Amino acid sequence: MNTPANESSDDGGLPSVLALFERERLPFPPVPERLAVSLRRKARGWFSTRPTQSSPYCLEEFLAEVETHPHLPDYAVVGFDGYGTNSWAMHYYLVGKAIALFIQLPWGGAFLETGPARAGIVELLEWAANLQSKLQEADALRRIPDGVRLEVVASRFGRAGWRWLDAGRNPMETPWNPPFGMKDAMLREIDNLIGGQLTLTARRSTDTAFLPRS
Repeated sequence: MNTPANESSDDGGLPSVLALFERERLPFPPVPERLAVSLRRKARGWFSTRPTQSSPYCLEEFLAEVETHPHLPDYAVVGFDGYGTNSWAMHYYLVGKAIALFIQLPWGGAFLETGPARAGIVELLEWAANLQSKLQEADALRRIPDGVRLEVVASRFGRAGWRWLDAGRNPMETPWNPPFGMKDAMLREIDNLIGGQLTLTARRSTDTAFLPRS
């Protein structure tokens, strides 16, 4: 792809972002319809449901935000962003009631093998749809306490792993599960939640943000 992320006066909307993924011959990420209809173009290659000062390539800024502001409203970011000749990626970020999912996979670089890259993206997006479905089932059964989110990071450019974020607990206290085998591990854990073999508990707190101390 390798398109510069320059600001555009055209806000695009859902038809534009669907056409963008179709041109890349990639499936559109599983964004809930209530969010998908609010997607607007923020730059030439990517869309968001809300204002943002950061491009999706700056993954750490999005992670820091959701980790320090546990009551962040739901949003989605999708599209393609990067720089140079080979530092480009497909981005799919989704923050909801029970999930904070951040997928960042190589796409559009000058030296990328598109066949394997496309297959990897397709596989992970299919898994993400399955994950959301299972989380919705667990949430409907009240297996996920209010204020608890599953944080998932799947990136080839930075950190990767998963953990449960608790609005009443400082995220620095919560260790990450390793990325190796994490797709199967998360699905098993949610199945155990649904089946009642596993119980999540939330720490109650009146804090609305875990901001760094001055």
